[in-house]
Amino acid sequence: MPFRCGVHGSQQNRKGAKLEMLTSPEPKGLVPFTKESLELMKERIAKKHSEDDEAEDLQPSIDLEVGRELPFAYGNLSPGMVSAPLEDVDPYYKNKNTFIVLNKKRTVFRFNATSAWCTLSPFDCFRRTIIKVLVHPFFRLLILISVLTDCIFMTMTNFADWRAVLENALLGIYTFEILVKLIARGIWAGPFSFIGDPWNWLDFSVTLFEFIIRYSLPGFASILNTARTLRILKTIPLNQGLKSLVGILNRCVKKLIGVITLTLLFLSIFSLIGMGLFMGNLKHKCLRWPQENENKTLHNRTGNPHYIQEVENFYYLEGERYALLCGNRTDASQCPEGYVCVKAGGNPDYGYTNFDNFGWAFFALFRLMTQDYPEVLYHQILYASGKVYMIFFVVVSFWFAFYMASLFLSILAMAYEEEKQTNTEKAKKIEPKYQQTLKEFQEGKEAAETKTIQIEMKKRSPASMSTSVDLLDDGTFAHKEEVKESRKKCPLCWYRFAKTFLIWNCSPCWLKWKEFVHMIIMDPFTDLALAICIILNILFLALEHYPRSEGTNSLLSIGNLVFIGIFTAEMILKIIAMHPHGYFQVGWNIFDSLIVFHGLAELYIVTVQGMALFQLFRMLRIFKLGKYWPTFTNLMWTLGNSLLALKNLILLLFTFSFFSAVLGLKIFGVNYENCVCNIDKGCQLPRWHMHDFFHSYLNVFRILCGEWIETLWDCLEVASRVTCIPFYMMVILIGNLLIFYLFLALVSSFSSYKSATIEENNEAKNLRLAMARIKKRINSMLLKTLCKKQNAPKETMENVNDMHVKETLSDNTLFELSDTQDFFKEKEKSSGMEKHTMTENESQSLIPSPSVSETVPIASGESDIENLDNKEIQSKSGDGSSKEKLKQSSSSECSTVDIATSEEEMIYEREKPKHLKNGHGWRSSPGQISRESKKGKIWQNVRKTCCKIVENSWFKCFIGLVTLLSTATLAFEDIYINQRKTIKILLEYADMIFTYIFILEILLKWMAYGFKAYFTNAWYRLDFMVVIVFCLSLIGKFREDLKPLISIKFLRALRVLSQFERMKVVVRALIKTTLPTANVFLVCLMIWLVFSIMGVHLFAGKFYECIDPTSGERFPVSEVMNKSQCESLVFNESMPWENAKLNFDNVGNGFLSLLQVATFNGWITIMNSAVDSIAVNMQPNFENNIYMYCYFINFIIFGLFLPLSILTGAIVANFKKHKIKQGGSNIFITVKQKKECRGLKKFMSEDSQRPIPPPRNKLQGLIFVLNAC
Repeated sequence: MPFRCGVHGSQQNRKGAKLEMLTSPEPKGLVPFTKESLELMKERIAKKHSEDDEAEDLQPSIDLEVGRELPFAYGNLSPGMVSAPLEDVDPYYKNKNTFIVLNKKRTVFRFNATSAWCTLSPFDCFRRTIIKVLVHPFFRLLILISVLTDCIFMTMTNFADWRAVLENALLGIYTFEILVKLIARGIWAGPFSFIGDPWNWLDFSVTLFEFIIRYSLPGFASILNTARTLRILKTIPLNQGLKSLVGILNRCVKKLIGVITLTLLFLSIFSLIGMGLFMGNLKHKCLRWPQENENKTLHNRTGNPHYIQEVENFYYLEGERYALLCGNRTDASQCPEGYVCVKAGGNPDYGYTNFDNFGWAFFALFRLMTQDYPEVLYHQILYASGKVYMIFFVVVSFWFAFYMASLFLSILAMAYEEEKQTNTEKAKKIEPKYQQTLKEFQEGKEAAETKTIQIEMKKRSPASMSTSVDLLDDGTFAHKEEVKESRKKCPLCWYRFAKTFLIWNCSPCWLKWKEFVHMIIMDPFTDLALAICIILNILFLALEHYPRSEGTNSLLSIGNLVFIGIFTAEMILKIIAMHPHGYFQVGWNIFDSLIVFHGLAELYIVTVQGMALFQLFRMLRIFKLGKYWPTFTNLMWTLGNSLLALKNLILLLFTFSFFSAVLGLKIFGVNYENCVCNIDKGCQLPRWHMHDFFHSYLNVFRILCGEWIETLWDCLEVASRVTCIPFYMMVILIGNLLIFYLFLALVSSFSSYKSATIEENNEAKNLRLAMARIKKRINSMLLKTLCKKQNAPKETMENVNDMHVKETLSDNTLFELSDTQDFFKEKEKSSGMEKHTMTENESQSLIPSPSVSETVPIASGESDIENLDNKEIQSKSGDGSSKEKLKQSSSSECSTVDIATSEEEMIYEREKPKHLKNGHGWRSSPGQISRESKKGKIWQNVRKTCCKIVENSWFKCFIGLVTLLSTATLAFEDIYINQRKTIKILLEYADMIFTYIFILEILLKWMAYGFKAYFTNAWYRLDFMVVIVFCLSLIGKFREDLKPLISIKFLRALRVLSQFERMKVVVRALIKTTLPTANVFLVCLMIWLVFSIMGVHLFAGKFYECIDPTSGERFPVSEVMNKSQCESLVFNESMPWENAKLNFDNVGNGFLSLLQVATFNGWITIMNSAVDSIAVNMQPNFENNIYMYCYFINFIIFGLFLPLSILTGAIVANFKKHKIKQGGSNIFITVKQKKECRGLKKFMSEDSQRPIPPPRNKLQGLIFVLNAC
């Protein structure tokens, strides 16, 4: 055994030396840090200072940073090197007076070796002992547990008797941590000392402040509780990933300084403009003024200055809290009769919404920029100042706010991409080196183990030399198998148990039965039937609604039992066919088994009181569809990997939100309790407050969702401005920075999404195979039917070819289908049309004279695809057929573009063979040609004339102008159109004229291009649809029964899209990049379906409430408890038991409610109804079901934020793909701009250093020579 250890140790030493050669520019092993090492380091530092010319270009090694694990390149750690000072292996720190210490987990700790500022020597025994304590994993675990315990303790409002004991214990632990760090690192000895880390400053400050307050100033306990919340941030330095992420975000903020400065500048400018326009206007109110016939007492009261300040004298709209605003301008709000507009009272919203000084004006502009209840501020200003000032808000909202948000996001995205690119480059440099060193290290380890086994076997059998080789080989193989099995996740005994009891190969009869079951359950049509059952189950789940009849209840319960039986039978049959060991090796099978076990358990647990929520897990059956849907699997796989990669960012966002909630609780919790009467007449806490941790966290979550102004008003009423405004600004700015960074990271992850990320599973393959078989069978039946009815075999073959083209195109992406040029080329290739060439006799069927070889080209200016030049056409054609066709054709007089770029002419050329009867050419005699040449020439001249007209630039400008005028006339139609007879008559005549012009345009284009070529262009199809809309709207004006058709005339504004080239380019690019995300949209829609069905199960029929018809408010539960009591309180023969407008009574209403929540507009009302709900036919009570907030929080995170990131990432990926397909050019430029870009590139690529010939004039030549010199 000693010999074996010696061999193993020598092998490891040699291996370690080899690995060091690969990992560092100066190979060096792990050497203990001694006094000699310190002296050598001082000599190198002194030598470096004496050499001034030496350049310092080294950078710290990424793999040797503090907190990272030591690479395998440095070999195994001997027991003597663990927690002992070692020489720094990073070349950057070889002259920095540092040393490293490694713990058992190979984590790198770096210390300063300088003895200064009461810092002990690195060779001091006491300091070495403290260093061992500091680097031990248990020490960090102790601090982490203490911090988490303190965090939980901070969320409590009702303290127990052991509060003081726990606080003292935690204070002692934090003090012990500081002392350990002070002794181990030194006070101030370099960048790795105690003072060198800002997080240590935070710990020391909080701990010192706690000692001072607790033992010297006990009256400031509230300030101490607030300061102790900073301990939550101690979780950041305890996690190296969080610490690095904070540094990255700090660098991003530095890059945003310019944007922040520009934003503050514009906010200041608009604030000054707002002060000049609206100062004092929001105090204008309608004051009741006595009339002439009223008594003198009231007239005398109006002279009293206190009369104007009395709130009851103002005019209030029904249900409004603040008085009606008014203005003295004609376009401002006017007071009702008996009231006058005076400047009196305070500003609205507790007096915080105004432009009376720069501070509040700046605050109002910041609110507009963040778009929090901007419509309320719009109405207030428009009522008080006039409608003309809407321009101010349009500029601020749509120009300033949108522009600054875009600039902010773009710079943040650039910073993220730079960090990502930097990390990628570093990973590329490190990865090959580590792969090579790790491979060699493993090979060396296996070689050492093999050699050791060989030596041991030679010792055991020295006499049997003849069979030694075989024994050695067998022993080596057996040892390798043992090593391979030992590296598995589970213990070896579990694998043996699984092979023994979970693989059923009992008897031949059982094997035959297994093969039969395998054949049945693995059949493609079985998977098709199971997929249909899953879809039916989803439909049954979506049928949940309120109210339900008994028949519907029985149908749903029977359907639930049937589906549970089907899924149970599927699981049992698959277990028989695959063995339990093979069945549970597949992730989808484990998911299916969980669903089956839940369904079986639901049959027994659902009857237990309080376990009705167990039915919510039925929603998991919807995700069973994912194993038949590769897009869903790929997206979930990408989402899982993205969230795993961004775990530190998600943890940082959660830490910040938790810290903000606790800080709000400690600062404002007591204020909400003591000053609640300032914001509620009944002195009841509002829904959004910070008196307890749960409500404080909800308040922070609402602020992060973009709604903060209302809760800020309440905060300003119960607390001071000094605390409320900084707290809210901190949450808004830092929270939005983290959310935007997370959003950009998710979008970047999903933008690299590929449709074939993972291998397609067997179920999806079987489903595709079953659908292909069904399609093939249907096609064969259709072919048989067509063959019976048609005698011409060639026409049948054309149908087969067309069907083949459709099948081929169905496999392509929507992005590829959007390219019309490729579509026709693929169709031409599949149908064999490239083999047909135009002969002279065939040309005579279209050309009246053999000498005439002109065709009527279709201008590419009207084409749907305009980005193809001659090179692209030649490169896309597989053979030279397309090129030959282009050579055979010539441009006519009315052609405005080069024939090589005319796509419609290519279409026209393809139409030529189809004009021939039955696909066969026919020859005409000279007599026939002479008789028909005159008619054919007239027809061709007519088409050429029409082509000249439609291709004329003046005609195009005229049509564009008419299109704009027809769209502009829609703006004159309003509710008062019937009172303006003249305008109405003019608009009717204008509609008729526009219709006739557009019909004439269509007829001209039909004559010029032909029917088929016209309708192959998508923009022409849009024009034709708009003309149909014109005609239908005109018909609806003359017939009463068709009057609803008038409403569709507003669709004619779509014609503007087809008249302007740049708009066409943008629309085309949007279609090509958005349509391929249909699968991703369906996945997001399925997630919404899950939440909608969950909402139906939770809230169906529970949003009804009994409303007081006199006040419009809900009766309290003390007066009305249920529906029967409400129906007995009938007022004015009306039923006060009413349902909320947005509810979850069925899946459709659930979708509408979720859409309202997703827009963050009116979502508070829906959440209030859900939180107050009790049961069906029961009167809601205030926050009776408060934890239903969690449903909406989960929807916003998993149903809104993540799907929005997925969709955005998919669209960005399609934009990149489309850009790459166009050769990296901008996808929003026109054909003309592309030609200009290509010409400019060609010009720039040519040699610009050609010699300039000197001028012939002698004087000019002399000046030329002087300048050249």
